[in-house]
Amino acid sequence: MNRRPDERDGKSRVLVIGGTKGTGLLIARLLHERGFHVRVLARDPARAAAELGASFEVIAGDLTKADTLAPAVAKVDHIIFTAGAPSGRYAPESLVKATDYQGVVDTLAAARQAGLAGRFVYLNSIGIATPSLAGALLNLLKRNTLVWRRRVEEEVRASGLDYTIIRVGFLLDRPGGEHAVIVGQDALALAPRHRIARTDVAEAFVEAMQHPSASRVTFEIVWGKGPRRESWSALFEKLKPDQRSPATP
Repeated sequence: MNRRPDERDGKSRVLVIGGTKGTGLLIARLLHERGFHVRVLARDPARAAAELGASFEVIAGDLTKADTLAPAVAKVDHIIFTAGAPSGRYAPESLVKATDYQGVVDTLAAARQAGLAGRFVYLNSIGIATPSLAGALLNLLKRNTLVWRRRVEEEVRASGLDYTIIRVGFLLDRPGGEHAVIVGQDALALAPRHRIARTDVAEAFVEAMQHPSASRVTFEIVWGKGPRRESWSALFEKLKPDQRSPATP
C-alpha cells in the first residue's frame, strides 16, 4: 500500500491523469523531483505502484467511469490531464469520444464538485484547428480524435476552473533542454517539422501549472532553431489570455 503524503507539510498535491505512461509519467516524476505530492489515477493500481514507487500516491480509477473520479480529485491542489485513446493503433470513435472528450468533461465536473481551487492543465495536440495531411491521417487512425479534442477545449474554457491548455507538437523520446522552444498561439498544423521532446513538454507543464501568465490561456509548444535561451517565465509572459468562443456543435 502506498504511503500517503503528510497533508500538514504544506506541499501542493497534484493529480496526474495519464501519469502511468509517456509524457504523463515524465510529468509525474518531475513533479516529485520538485517536491510536490503526486497522485496518479490508474486502472491497475498495483502495476502503477510498481512502476512509480512508494513515494507516489496511486489511486484506482477509470477515466471512462465517471463515478470513479471523485476520490481521485478529492483534496488535490492542481490537476494535470494527459490521457487519451492509445496512440499508434486504430481506435474506434466510441473509444475516442469516451476518453478524449467525455473523460475530460467528467473530470472537470468532478473537479468543480470537489471545489478545485488550483489549475487544470490539459495536454492537447497541435493541428486541431488547422487542416493538414498528418491531421487527416490521425483522424482516420484514431477516429476523429482532433475533432473531439477541439470540442473539449471549449468545455475546459467554460468550466469555470483556472486552466492552461497546452498543444504539443510531434513527441520525441529525446533529451530535453537542448533546443530552443517556441511558445506560441498561432494554431500550427500537425506536421513532422513541428516536433518537441517529451522531456521539454513535461517541464513546460510543471512550470505552467503555477505561473500566473499561463492562467486561462491556450498555447502551443514546438522546438525552435538553435539552443535554449529564454526561461519558461519569459516565454509565458508573452501569452495572451483566451477569448471565449461559442462551443463547437
